[in-house]
Amino acid sequence: MSILFTLEYFSLFDYPLTCQEIFNWLFDISQIDKALVQKDRLIDVGITDINDQLVELVRQKKIEYKDGYYFLPCRCNIIETREKKKAVSLRKIKKARIIAKLLRFIPGLKMIAICSNLGYFNADENADIDFFIVTKDDRIWTVRFWSTFFMKILRQRPINGKTRNKICLSYFVAQNSLNLERTRVANPDTHLIYLLSQYLPIYTEDGAWGKYIECNKWINKYLPNFRYLASAKKYIIKPRFLWLKRVIGATITSCEENFYRKIQMAIMPDVLQSAARKDDRNVIISDSILKLHINDKRSKYNKKIIGRFKI
Repeated sequence: MSILFTLEYFSLFDYPLTCQEIFNWLFDISQIDKALVQKDRLIDVGITDINDQLVELVRQKKIEYKDGYYFLPCRCNIIETREKKKAVSLRKIKKARIIAKLLRFIPGLKMIAICSNLGYFNADENADIDFFIVTKDDRIWTVRFWSTFFMKILRQRPINGKTRNKICLSYFVAQNSLNLERTRVANPDTHLIYLLSQYLPIYTEDGAWGKYIECNKWINKYLPNFRYLASAKKYIIKPRFLWLKRVIGATITSCEENFYRKIQMAIMPDVLQSAARKDDRNVIISDSILKLHINDKRSKYNKKIIGRFKI
């Protein structure tokens, strides 16, 4: 059942999986309903066991297999969709890395990761480029101010509904708040768990990426086999010219953090501030987390996967 649940989830995003990917992203459904633990024996097993069960599920016609991918019945078309989206995603990631090479000089910025569908090479043509940015403690407002400023003058911000290839700067987290379990909107928050497993680092300094992984090991409770792929590291830009970053820092951080906070709160849309006061974790505005996703779709996808799987 864990295999079917995992395939059901990725089917929501038209993404067939290889055997290795199923093993890596296998969701322990007993964390949703303890009664299911007796029906599911695939946790704490090897990839050979997963492969054997996949063969059996294909034989039972509960799933299908083609060209190295497994998927739900009558969905073989998503193989081509995946390949097309990968090509699109690689182009977007190339642009994201160019932008990251600029933003890395902002004092207090410690890490940039690509998130959402682009993080696992599944973005469509019209998608924007979502950044997850980690900052030094007590520098979150400074980093957001300058990153937004530079993207605005370079005309890289989404505007008037035009989002294609634009840079979305809606998620900033200080290093002291890297454990993102506190942002969940359900228990378990299936979509959040998968989102966090799909972050693609493109810049990190002072071991920020490793700290992120360490702080979010809780996702292994739900994805027991999951490990971040070493191959993803090839997209990471190495820190360079840190002396220049220090020089810039001596200039733009002469203003207090509270100064940047007041400026941004004064111009922040009422709809975001109102949403933050609801305390539903879709929008979070604090000195350690700035999560400005007014259209957070986690609740929607959580309900969809539970509904489709009929747990």
